[in-house]
Amino acid sequence: MNNLGKFKILKSEKGVSLIITFFIMIIILVVVLSISALLYSEVKVIRNIGNSVVAFYAADSGVEKVLYYDRQVIPSGATIGLCSISTNCLTSGSGDHSIYCNNSPSTIYSDTSNTLYDSSREDSSKGCDPATCDDCQISFSTTMDDGITYITTAEIYPSTGGGSIFEIKSKGDFEGVERQIQVNETH
Repeated sequence: MNNLGKFKILKSEKGVSLIITFFIMIIILVVVLSISALLYSEVKVIRNIGNSVVAFYAADSGVEKVLYYDRQVIPSGATIGLCSISTNCLTSGSGDHSIYCNNSPSTIYSDTSNTLYDSSREDSSKGCDPATCDDCQISFSTTMDDGITYITTAEIYPSTGGGSIFEIKSKGDFEGVERQIQVNETH
């Protein structure tokens, strides 16, 4: 009878190893899926970091273009060159073809001086006249062949303490990632 009792005990524990193996496999599966989910999210973050850098430098390109016009393309009789951007927008054939000025309803083109000024500003008679250029807003966008885009707004307006404030806002975009830069300078 002693042998019969051992046989019953062994017979009832026969499927335990299968259940233990099943639980071990479930635990391994959960660990592998968790690591995969973490790695996938990290790969997305790393890809967006690269796109973010490209978008940042696109925004920086817009700022650099405005600074180039402000400091290098100064019309005769003017002290700064910001307002020459509007002249390049309006000049057909000889202007910078990468600049597209904002043609909003408040933007008016002067027939006499061929310059752009914003009629919503306080003193729209001066506007973007290159000779004064103390109350002006210029907006343009550029799209490059590889999908990099930047939209830039440059504005100069009178300061409450005298002088004027020169402000540049530029937004770069690459594959859905946007970065912005804002530069302020007092003249």
